[in-house]
Amino acid sequence: MKKRTKIIGAVITGAAVLIGGVWMTNESRYPDVPAFDDHFTREFLNKDKKVEDGFYEFKSKTGQYTMWFPEEYQLLHDDREDYTINQDSYESWWAVHNERYDNKMQKKSI
Repeated sequence: MKKRTKIIGAVITGAAVLIGGVWMTNESRYPDVPAFDDHFTREFLNKDKKVEDGFYEFKSKTGQYTMWFPEEYQLLHDDREDYTINQDSYESWWAVHNERYDNKMQKKSI
């Protein structure tokens, strides 16, 4: 019984180490900026195409446009109204940047 417990413990530990290693490798592929910290915003950005200092290429989910997206902003996606898409003809989104001013958090949006 003790041998079986040790084996199960070793398998669980090995799986946890493997999963953690894969996750860390995956996360380290992205630039260390707020836009890539958010998984939803990350889906729109091309990590390999920094178009200008502080901007990455943003590709619309409609496929109709690309634009420069500031690296310190993130797309809102908490509510249904924050990001909407109507197949390939319409897309609406909000992006925000949190910054500290006079020891208070302020949101700037675009």
